[in-house]
Amino acid sequence: MSAKEKPTKTKERPSREGGSAKKKTKKRKARERAAIRPTDHGADKAADRTDGEIRLGRLLGADSLLDIDVDSKEELLRVLAERVALATGYPSAEQILRSALEREAVVNTYVGEGVAVPHARVSSFDGFAIAIARNRKGFPYGVETDEPVKLVILLVGNEALQNEHVRLLADIASVVRDESVREEILDLPDAPSVARVLDTGAKKGRRRRPAQITRMLLSHARKIAQGVGANAVLVAVENPEELTILKRLPQCDSFIVATRSARIAESAEKIVSRVIRLPRTPLGQHTFVRLGTLMGVTKGFISRDDVVAFISGKPDGNLDTITVIGIWKEFGRFLTASGEVSPKVSHGVLERVVILTSELGVEGREGKPIGTIFVIGDPDELAPYCQQLIINPFRGYPEEERNILDPTLRETVKEFASIDGAFIVKGDGVIHSAGTYLRPGNVEVDLPGGFGTRHRAACAITAIADCIAVTLSESTNHLTLFKKGAVVLSTEKAPT
Repeated sequence: MSAKEKPTKTKERPSREGGSAKKKTKKRKARERAAIRPTDHGADKAADRTDGEIRLGRLLGADSLLDIDVDSKEELLRVLAERVALATGYPSAEQILRSALEREAVVNTYVGEGVAVPHARVSSFDGFAIAIARNRKGFPYGVETDEPVKLVILLVGNEALQNEHVRLLADIASVVRDESVREEILDLPDAPSVARVLDTGAKKGRRRRPAQITRMLLSHARKIAQGVGANAVLVAVENPEELTILKRLPQCDSFIVATRSARIAESAEKIVSRVIRLPRTPLGQHTFVRLGTLMGVTKGFISRDDVVAFISGKPDGNLDTITVIGIWKEFGRFLTASGEVSPKVSHGVLERVVILTSELGVEGREGKPIGTIFVIGDPDELAPYCQQLIINPFRGYPEEERNILDPTLRETVKEFASIDGAFIVKGDGVIHSAGTYLRPGNVEVDLPGGFGTRHRAACAITAIADCIAVTLSESTNHLTLFKKGAVVLSTEKAPT
């Protein structure tokens, strides 16, 4: 505490559990002091936290802002590690360097916008410390970027303080997201000035931390995928901000985007070459991931031998989860030898059927719930197992006027969905019939309990004919997809 500062005295009330609140406050501050290192900015260590958060600026030593030129990434990290060791009195810069390099070997810590945030966790380190290197010409950092890596911020912390370490990384990512802050850090003359900018930026950024987690997750997605053995990265994009983050990443076209929004899908197609449309209905995260992956297979974006890293989040939340799916393990029994769900079904047809069925589940017809079946396959092969209940409303119309891929046919399909029976749809999307009764006979099917006659008929017809069936339950509004006499996928709604 400086000489000009005077402590304010407050009257403490006894706590209900015995002892004074003052004693408890002292104990809490003692615990907090143990999680931070002494700084050389001339202030008491208790000031290093604000509202329970470690202040970034207090972790930057007075001589830990470096304007340097180096020839390699290892040399850069070595200089930063040595400066942290010098500022904190830590005896082994080599141990800090080794920890940072081990982390870089797993995931390159470039976070975009010309900034890298390497970090090290060392068992005997006292709290946390930061060192910053800057160079407008850029540093060698072993990653292809649209702009040079001008700013490198090394965070070093105690290995036991994992949660605090993650929060500080999120704070740093939040600060450097702002272009004006990055420019200030590059231009300011000394460490104390940069420290004030770090503190101010972190305080503002904590309000938008979930978006920063999304950013960090996407920035490291390819390295994480490589680490878990995935060779395809699929990301759920639900809002324009996530799409903007994705757009700024180097080689963003390597991602596959899955979205429930038609507008996001249209924008995403300008950024990446592979986009999957999913139903706009609320789905549980597990269902969203499996359905998105399956749609990726049907569109030919993912092959049967692929392992997919699917980045997703909870409904109406930010991206926070990576799910690893082995396609052959998950869907292998339903795929052909060439890795397709069905060679007779054109890309986009199954996607359109799933979206229409899901919309029916939400909207119903005139406020009433609807149950229906879509069977996608060859009408001639299906004919022995079908009987028309009513005059076929699609008979006699030109094929181009009755293709399910035509968005103008949406209301017509929904109107005829209220008729008892199934839709028979050709693999190219042409609707062959509606109001069709399925009579597959007594066929053995792998059907879980709880399903009714509609689901049993749909499941059975896929067992005796090369087709796909999609059902909508009138009672639960759940969508179920059948192939080869078994359930491929059954949706569940997102928890409310």
